Amino acid sequence: MKFQGSLRFRITAWYFATVAGLLAVFGLGAWFAMRVSVVRAVDRTLRMRVAGVYGFLKDQTSGGRDDVIEELSEQSLLGRGGPLLELRDQAGTLLFRSPALRGISMQTGASERLRIADLSAGGLALRTASERITVNGHTYTIGVAEVLDPYRQSMRQFGVALLISAPLALLFASLAGFWMSSRALSPVDRITREARSIRVGNPARRLPVPPAEDEIHRLAATLNEMLDRIDREVQRMMQFTADASHELRAPLALIHTAAEFSLRRARTHDEVLVAMRKILRESERTAHLVDDLLLLARADSGTDEAPFAPTDLSALASDAAEQAALLAEPKHIALQAEIAPAPVMVDGDEEALSRLLLILLDNAVKYTDQGGQVTLKLRAAGAHAEVLVSDTGVGIAEADLAHIFDRFWRADKVRSREAGGAGLGLSIGRWIVERHRGDIRVTSSPGRGSQAFVRLPLRASQS
Repeated sequence: MKFQGSLRFRITAWYFATVAGLLAVFGLGAWFAMRVSVVRAVDRTLRMRVAGVYGFLKDQTSGGRDDVIEELSEQSLLGRGGPLLELRDQAGTLLFRSPALRGISMQTGASERLRIADLSAGGLALRTASERITVNGHTYTIGVAEVLDPYRQSMRQFGVALLISAPLALLFASLAGFWMSSRALSPVDRITREARSIRVGNPARRLPVPPAEDEIHRLAATLNEMLDRIDREVQRMMQFTADASHELRAPLALIHTAAEFSLRRARTHDEVLVAMRKILRESERTAHLVDDLLLLARADSGTDEAPFAPTDLSALASDAAEQAALLAEPKHIALQAEIAPAPVMVDGDEEALSRLLLILLDNAVKYTDQGGQVTLKLRAAGAHAEVLVSDTGVGIAEADLAHIFDRFWRADKVRSREAGGAGLGLSIGRWIVERHRGDIRVTSSPGRGSQAFVRLPLRASQS
């Protein structure tokens, strides 16, 4: 059965159905229990009456048959054996019958053991008990009876009382259940109203948390935690959009200015070449920035999931060192590579891992002054591949280390812009490391250079 509508209605409906079932079981059980109790009480009474008549007959051993019958008549009037009593001899001949039977025969068959049966006669419903006994050489069959109509009337009255009281109890229980469900769900209503009022314009607003440590408390706390995460992501996206717009505005403005300036009047061939070089340089920078933004967007959406394959980090590190040497040559920076001679195999995306190494080396070269040194080390240690890129550059202040993985963050914005950086390299690098189930950390001191340390899990066959 599926109830539609509000949760409050469904709870009340299920409560109604449950209580109705319990009342039905209880009512039927009570009715049958009372019926069994009545039958047992009647049977106990009938047994006592048979025993009473048997005791009386044993006491009358000195009298003859006529004396026994006469005495039974007197005792019947006094109540011994009850108002419904019948006595027969061994041949089944009726010796005595209580006047109240009015010709009704209780002969149900002689038996040496007590026999109880129901009998309908003369418009009466009777419960009879009969037993064959032997007293002083004479065999008798004793029969007693109890009218069941009063008991059945009591049962009917009890059934009517159940039919009246059960619906009233069900109605009261349903109203109580509705009231309790309303009370229990009132915090949910408050949470719903508050949730509807939360907008982007008031992201700091949170849902009320009930003081009781119950399911509603956990629900509200969980929703608030979810709102905190959403708020952080919204702020992050807004900041990302603002930073991206700012980063794109500068090269686009420069491209526009260079082109506009070149078209204002006739230019010499050399002047046109200078303007074209500026436009080309800024176009390349802008294209590189757009590629980085698209990569981060795909990373955030989870759509940039290239399959992993066995990859030799040693080969990638050697290639990255050769490319970084070309970047370091104009600044006369010595690049030293200490790469394990044996293959260092990991499961990963070869293109992404190559980009990670180039990002670390490129950063090291950018922030190292003329004549400095950059070192790349790669080794297998235990179950991990370890990569260390260190430099003798300007270093990073301790207060800035917490932000180096933030998008568009740069400690020296002027110098970074001159070097062509947009502050996205380490953000992309961290994403690549995390995607490969590794970890990355950077240590640095101003004037003493920086060290970037990466750990990646080795392939199971190599570890």
